[in-house]
Amino acid sequence: MADQQTQKKSALRSIETQSKRTSQFQNEHAIRDFTFTIDEPEKLGGSNEALTPMEYIIGSLNGCFMIVVEMVAKEKELTIEKLDASSSGAIDRRGLFGTADVSPHFQTVTLQVDVTFAEEEVDGEDFIQRVQKRCPAYNLFKDADVKIEVIWNINKEEQA
Repeated sequence: MADQQTQKKSALRSIETQSKRTSQFQNEHAIRDFTFTIDEPEKLGGSNEALTPMEYIIGSLNGCFMIVVEMVAKEKELTIEKLDASSSGAIDRRGLFGTADVSPHFQTVTLQVDVTFAEEEVDGEDFIQRVQKRCPAYNLFKDADVKIEVIWNINKEEQA
């Protein structure tokens, strides 16, 4: 039992950030050797100089998903020729503004992943299952009961 607890502790990674307000509805964040700014559009009181928190979150879903696709492809010795992702999400802003008793986070998210491998024969079902099980951002959405749909296009020509 103690050995399992030691293994679990050694597998945990701590992510630390420092944040400060830079102006009304705008803040700056430092993580490792990087900084980024969060802002709101002018119509919400910000200066529209950076993405909103929720825009970063949905963009991070794409990025996280793509990294896990790369990891699984490498493990399965598949060569990626092309990899793109796009997503859209719906938020009921009444939750943020406090005008209705609804969740302030995404209600629905649709993620489309287009991946082309050099190999013609790919076990798509196994690949999809592995990626979706292991992607931290995808599972945050799923565990928050967001209705998340992933549309996969594996080794398929782009639709015009």
